[in-house]
Amino acid sequence: MILERLTLSEFRAYRGRHVIELSPRVRYRAERPIILFGGLNGAGKTTLMLAIKLALYGRHALGMGTSKSAYDLFLRESVHASSALMIRSDEAFVEIDFVYGKLGDRSHYTVRRSWSTGGRRVQEELSVLQDGQPLSLSAQACQGFLNELVPIGVSELFFFDGEKIAELAEDETGRALRDAIQQLLGLHLVERLRGDLRVYMLRQSANGTQHDASDELDRIHADYEDSLRGIDTEQEELARAQEHLGTLHAEHDRLDLRLSERGGDWGVSRESWRAKAAELTDALETTERELRDELAGIYPLGLAREALVPAFEAAAASLGTRTQADANDLLASFATTLKGELGGSAGETIDRLLDAALRPVQSPETRLDVSHRALGRMEQAIRHAIPESEARVERLLRNIETTQGELDVVTLRMEQAPDEAALADDVAKLAELAKETHEAAVDVAVRKRELKTRYRLAIDKARMLRDRHTARSAQEEIAQPLEYAERSRRLLKDFRCAKAQRTIAELEYEFGTAFQELARKDDLLANARIDPLNFTVKLLNREGRELRKAQLSAGEKQIYAIAMLDALARTSGRRLPVVIDTPLGRLDSQHRSNLVTSYFPRASHQVILLSTDVEVDESFYKTLSPCVSHAFEIRYDKAEQASSLHEGYFWRSRTWAAG
Repeated sequence: MILERLTLSEFRAYRGRHVIELSPRVRYRAERPIILFGGLNGAGKTTLMLAIKLALYGRHALGMGTSKSAYDLFLRESVHASSALMIRSDEAFVEIDFVYGKLGDRSHYTVRRSWSTGGRRVQEELSVLQDGQPLSLSAQACQGFLNELVPIGVSELFFFDGEKIAELAEDETGRALRDAIQQLLGLHLVERLRGDLRVYMLRQSANGTQHDASDELDRIHADYEDSLRGIDTEQEELARAQEHLGTLHAEHDRLDLRLSERGGDWGVSRESWRAKAAELTDALETTERELRDELAGIYPLGLAREALVPAFEAAAASLGTRTQADANDLLASFATTLKGELGGSAGETIDRLLDAALRPVQSPETRLDVSHRALGRMEQAIRHAIPESEARVERLLRNIETTQGELDVVTLRMEQAPDEAALADDVAKLAELAKETHEAAVDVAVRKRELKTRYRLAIDKARMLRDRHTARSAQEEIAQPLEYAERSRRLLKDFRCAKAQRTIAELEYEFGTAFQELARKDDLLANARIDPLNFTVKLLNREGRELRKAQLSAGEKQIYAIAMLDALARTSGRRLPVVIDTPLGRLDSQHRSNLVTSYFPRASHQVILLSTDVEVDESFYKTLSPCVSHAFEIRYDKAEQASSLHEGYFWRSRTWAAG
């Protein structure tokens, strides 16, 4: 693989469009592998390597655990935004052109990753051209194609910076090297295949059971697989939660120490919040009194609404009946008096008219002695007074809840408010950190319990499946496939061990060769032995005795890390470019000299070196110049707040000529 060209557009410190030629050039009939970039700290050297990784891997260029929201924020912040610009762009892209050879065939690829931040969401696009023709794949499939072309785990052995070197150099647990070796060997694929065979065996066992038990076995197996997936998810979440908790603890300790150094007495003041709390307390008591008064009034009658309405209707009916009866009696009395006055035949006419005028009166089931006034008060209470009282009670309850919530917030603020104005920001931040730390600790504890529960569930399901498998393993129709699968799993285990031993032996040889070329004569470390089972590293001195890493100097640790990365890259068998960012910061002059003369020229067929003028100074530049294809100087303009590239290297003009 050869990186031919890197194109940046509005990316971080680089304003506008920048096309950077990376192909090694032929000088004096020899192809020179090193492309040198020089720039002061903050000029934008690391941005170049980040652009290459971003183009190839997208979100995973920031780390395998990077969330979508964090990646979107990174893309937004990566669009060049200088305060010197009148109009800022909301679009950017990175593009990499490279040649990749496989089985004797060379193909040219152009990978462009662009994004727009103009809307509410970041819109990202990925395009891949092969020999000038776009791949007819989705964006996700294109990313998978790139991951297979240059696996991100392997790329970490070729694209690294001072932090990667420091991580490998300072790692006392051996975890960093173990991860690199497993990526190199592809052992995760072997374990995946063994796991798939195990699943196959379980399914075969389920298929061999009686029909009436097959549904149960399918359910148990599905639950078991869900448990395994849940364990993987919970382990990842727990690791992220623990890492976040550790970060919060460190930040809390740092801020606490800073406050202690500034006087130590940083108790909080609560005067302003106390006044607010008193005001809210008074309001709360007033509202509660109003509620008690309301509850002592007509409100309780609303609880008996179902009884009040029938009582009101019965009273109304009783009053109507009594009124009609009184009217009938009055009319009859008047008719009697009239007959007495008129006499003669008028009496029959009056009786006939009276019978027609009198209205029949039905006696109600319940007779209630109630007046029109009392009935009116009952109707007023049922239709108006009680509903209004209920509305007032509901409003008072809401006011009490709201006031109590505000009082809780004020109480919390009163406990957290800083006393000294000079410490207010730090104290507030410390209180927030304490809250976040507590929440993170609770999250870790919850995830640990959840992970433990999932382990127990998975174990239970595995036992159930094992029992079913044992019961059916005697059946001839499934015995042979299961035996083959088990043999295959054992064979894979043996292959893993053999592959590890063979590769570890090669890695140890490559490390020894690389370290001897880079080390000084007085260095303590001479070689390293790697355990092929757990990949732990044992460091040896020149007499073959074991060394603790703590016994090594900072320079020896750096050389150890660089030699190990070089050995891993060579053992991988891939011919990829090497991109190195500021690798000389912690080395003494002799170690630097060995690195410049013995490592950079032979690290790969293409070496992109990102350095400051202090790391590759004029003397080291002169040493490297026979192997330098071309060089660029990165200049940062403070007034424009932008970086630009100029061919040459610090003290060398554009017309420079190497060695």
